[in-house]
Amino acid sequence: MPTKQLIGNVLRIILIYIILVLFLSSCSRPLEDKQLKEGKDNLEIVLEGVVTPKIEMNILAPISGEISGVNIQNGTNIKKSQKIINYSLVDVQLKIQKIKFKLKQKKRYLNNIKSSMDNTILHNNKERLKNIFYLKTIGAASKLEVENAQNNYIQSMRQQNELDSRISLLASDIELLEYDLKNENNIYKKYTIKSPIDGFVTELNVIKGQMVNINDKLGKIININKVIVKAGLASGLLQYVQKEQEVEIKFLTTPRKIVKSKVTRIVPIIDPKFGRMVVEIELDNKDMVLQPNTKALVTIKVSKEKKILISQNFETRKNKLMVKSDN
Repeated sequence: MPTKQLIGNVLRIILIYIILVLFLSSCSRPLEDKQLKEGKDNLEIVLEGVVTPKIEMNILAPISGEISGVNIQNGTNIKKSQKIINYSLVDVQLKIQKIKFKLKQKKRYLNNIKSSMDNTILHNNKERLKNIFYLKTIGAASKLEVENAQNNYIQSMRQQNELDSRISLLASDIELLEYDLKNENNIYKKYTIKSPIDGFVTELNVIKGQMVNINDKLGKIININKVIVKAGLASGLLQYVQKEQEVEIKFLTTPRKIVKSKVTRIVPIIDPKFGRMVVEIELDNKDMVLQPNTKALVTIKVSKEKKILISQNFETRKNKLMVKSDN
């Protein structure tokens, strides 16, 4: 029994060693090698991809406040400009009413002052002063009469200046109140959130009675009438892929969906999600079979000229690696 047990343990150790060797050898292969698939007559670049909506927008809180109504739920199909979320209007309506009341008072007070203004007294006192000065020059008016005329004119000027100052102050107050009213009316419009695009609601995380802050994410709207398949590309293969290159995409759907298309765009910088560069293929999706995050295998057809170039480059690299290992 001990001998059998010992043999069993040795066999387990050997099996584990073989698995580790196979795993490490596969891991040591460059990503470029893993993404290349060579047939008898052709060479293909096979990439792992995922479906993303072409158009998606977050629903952000335009202002801080209390949510009074949510007219949607996850999966709701909505149209552009459709009302989807409402804020409580009590506070803003109260502010607007107060501003309107103050504005009405100020305007009434201003009209009363303007209607009560009489420039006749100021004009008469000015003319009287002129006449008194003239009479004084010919000896027909006394010094006291001149002083009285001057005082009357100065007093009427002061009264006029006070009225002008009050009118100016009221006009300034009215201008500020009208600005505040316009601002509050603009805020009032934001108390109803409307959909910016056609699409489906997803990631909804707001309920009636909830307090939200400005720019809080309340959900997302996606439009999947058109989708983009994004596939990660090893940087060493970038030179062999170009826009409008033919591709075949196999989607992991039930039933399986296979589409032939062309490369729409190449993003030659590392994408954090894929950890590599990205090849994009835009597709129509009116039947909505392709949902966000659907997995796909993207096969890029390589021309004969590029196949020869790739083979030469990779053969050269393998030879260099072999030389280094021999040394």
